[in-house]
Amino acid sequence: MMNAFQLFLLCALVGGMPTSVASADAASPQKDSCAYFFDALHAVPHESLSHRHGEVTSTWNGKPFQGCAVKFVTNDALRTGKAVPNFEATPNSPLYRLGWRMVHSIGADGPGSGIFAIEKDPVLCLIRWSQPAYLADSGKIIQSDTLEMTIQCRER
Repeated sequence: MMNAFQLFLLCALVGGMPTSVASADAASPQKDSCAYFFDALHAVPHESLSHRHGEVTSTWNGKPFQGCAVKFVTNDALRTGKAVPNFEATPNSPLYRLGWRMVHSIGADGPGSGIFAIEKDPVLCLIRWSQPAYLADSGKIIQSDTLEMTIQCRER
């Protein structure tokens, strides 16, 4: 059983603090991961930002799993001048330096949306983003002002 001070030290070492700690049992690798993403997105002006732990329905295959999820919604007017963090764990990126790696077997990209996975043993996180676009009759590409992102983490 971990006390609150040990939890604080663990979270500081893995690069993020939970936004709230209900008990010493709250420490788990995926919860620390969701706290990292939540904190990074909290710095960006947003319409909504939430996180939860427990049973989550996967955005990849629709199946339930135990883990955590962060949901983020913003729009172009709110985030003027403030970039949304790039959570791809590519070489020299902040997440790569923290030990995260891309999972190249999980991913899809299309016009206005995409999903990819990153992992840091024993945690796997799926990151799905969406900013829909369409082709107007004039031939101009019209992009939505709304950007949505969902991050789901679980132990492998």
